[in-house]
Amino acid sequence: MQNPACIFVLAAASVAATLAIPANADTFPSKPITLIVPYAPGSPPDQYSRRFAERFGTKVGQKVVIENRPGALTTIGMAQAARAKPDGYTMVYGSNSSLAAAPYLFKKIAYDPIKDFSAIAVTYESPMILIGRPEDGKLGLAGMLERMRKEPGKHPIGGAAITQEVINKMLQKQAGIEQPYARYSGANIPTDVIGGSLSMGINALSGLQPLVESGKLHVFAFTSAKRLPGKWSQVPTVAETLPGFELSSWVGFWVPSGTPKPVIDFLYAKTAEVINEPDFKAATEETGAATVHMTPAETDAYVKTEGPRWQKLLRDAGIEAQ
Repeated sequence: MQNPACIFVLAAASVAATLAIPANADTFPSKPITLIVPYAPGSPPDQYSRRFAERFGTKVGQKVVIENRPGALTTIGMAQAARAKPDGYTMVYGSNSSLAAAPYLFKKIAYDPIKDFSAIAVTYESPMILIGRPEDGKLGLAGMLERMRKEPGKHPIGGAAITQEVINKMLQKQAGIEQPYARYSGANIPTDVIGGSLSMGINALSGLQPLVESGKLHVFAFTSAKRLPGKWSQVPTVAETLPGFELSSWVGFWVPSGTPKPVIDFLYAKTAEVINEPDFKAATEETGAATVHMTPAETDAYVKTEGPRWQKLLRDAGIEAQ
């Protein structure tokens, strides 16, 4: 990720909790804030958003209501957020799927990722994991791919967001395998791997730690460029089997374009406070994710550069706009 070590502007944290916007308006925030999550309940993005919303609500002094709007690879929820009143009372959980890849996945979408949104912050980036049944774990990734190579069409792979779909295409192309791919919209990938209807799942680690640690799921590899530090350091990367293989996702929070800058600065300051709380940060990194520090201006600039990169990733993976 570009500029992952940049420092949050600490001065933003001094923005008063009651901010007048504009003259003659109510003090902000004076009512609950809606956080649109364009993913299904129970999914890793939903779990992260709910954990964030609870802390964030305490910081801003108002309840944060999660509104799940999954569908069409996140574009339904994003379109709803784009149409919301730009007053700071509607935020949206955004990602590389919705803000960088979507314009190249669909011939037409109901929002413009650049013009219709203003950034609060990118908050973390995360590699994906390749999961399988414990009995297949003894093969390792190389052995599992060899089995798939010898038995085309017999070992379905499942994924959800577009990052997983691109990873699937990259994996099949580089490994020389031909297996069916199942696109999921909910949180059923681990269940279907355990049940045997999927031979491999591409998923975020978030929420799966208990299944992995109890031995119900095996993690073949992370899609990061290097092994993760700490408790996951013994898990190899895909690149150790397929050199050069790497892809991670990034996520954060946005508001509709036109939201007053003082409001954005306030939301950013409170977001920074939440993600830098030691226990919140530790819980995020427990899932294999890395906390990222980007200001609103840096995030807006970053999204502009990510669009062309994802256009190339999708083209190279052979994924055409629908």
